[in-house]
Amino acid sequence: MYCDFYSIPKREDEIPKFVASLSREISLYADSHDIDWKFDTIFLGGGTPSLFTPKGLELILETLDAKFNLSNIKEITLEANPGEAPYEKLIAFRELGVNRLSMGFQSFDTNLLTFLGRIHSPEDCVNTFKNARKAGFDNINADLIFDIPGQSLRQWKKDLKTLVDLDPEHISAYSLTVEENTTLFGLVKSGKVKMPSDSLDLAMFKHTRDYLSENSYTSYEISNFCKTGMECKHNLHYWKLDKYLAFGPSAHGFNGEVRWWNVRSLDEYFKKVNDNESPLENFEALNKKNHFNELIFNGLRMVEGISTEKLTELFSGDIDKYLNTKLNKWDGLELSKDKLFLNETGIMLADEIASDLFID
Repeated sequence: MYCDFYSIPKREDEIPKFVASLSREISLYADSHDIDWKFDTIFLGGGTPSLFTPKGLELILETLDAKFNLSNIKEITLEANPGEAPYEKLIAFRELGVNRLSMGFQSFDTNLLTFLGRIHSPEDCVNTFKNARKAGFDNINADLIFDIPGQSLRQWKKDLKTLVDLDPEHISAYSLTVEENTTLFGLVKSGKVKMPSDSLDLAMFKHTRDYLSENSYTSYEISNFCKTGMECKHNLHYWKLDKYLAFGPSAHGFNGEVRWWNVRSLDEYFKKVNDNESPLENFEALNKKNHFNELIFNGLRMVEGISTEKLTELFSGDIDKYLNTKLNKWDGLELSKDKLFLNETGIMLADEIASDLFID
């Protein structure tokens, strides 16, 4: 289950209205759908849910509990931006059942944070982390980004060391990607910003894997590392293409066959929900080809790989012949015990290998 909290800059006064609308959407959906799934995770994110009051978060959780079977919940993650989750609020969130925090540090370098448009400081990262520990959280993730324009390998090594010294249970380390229709895309295209070289990106990636491994963080997904037994259960559902519900503006849900998403506009979201209408914007049905390709893309990112049984169910033809062709082509692709996976060589070429395995 995923509650996709929306980013609402300069509209903090509407947070109570947002909480009420979100709770209303949850009720509207539950009352019009027969959902008998067994949920084991809740993820409160996609914005700054730590800005909510404990009362607001309590209302959301109570609504979910009233409408769905939450008796099997093992993990409730809340995204908490550095500097926006004071100690007293963290204690209250912990008492409400939140047992995992995810913090978007991104960097401990002031200049790089400014470039990324982050309003927090390196000190905010450290202080929020320490407050979370003091509040009783023993399952904390922190995000870091590498391949940032102007970032050196030395800076990246320093950031990683600073984070490892804090000793979180989980670390997500992502390479900055240039997405279309973003400010960064425009700056790069116009030549005003130059992205780091491929060789520097690779050096940062390799150092990340080596350094975190040396410090007892296991890579269970290409960009995600954790101490023993501390994998993010919620994200594993995404990568395995399991079912999940999602609520809030721009939220995306998936029932195993159809993916849907809500309207992005906050005002439109308010209007539809308050008129007792679904805030659904659109949906798409995944055919076997779509499902196969998504399973390849997501599954190969996981160290455990993909079950060939699942691939066989989605492939029209001789799956063994198809996979053998790809195994002979790519040294980085391996098959063992009915699992298709990437070795350390393949991980460096994950996107390229996955794309070659897609079916038309």
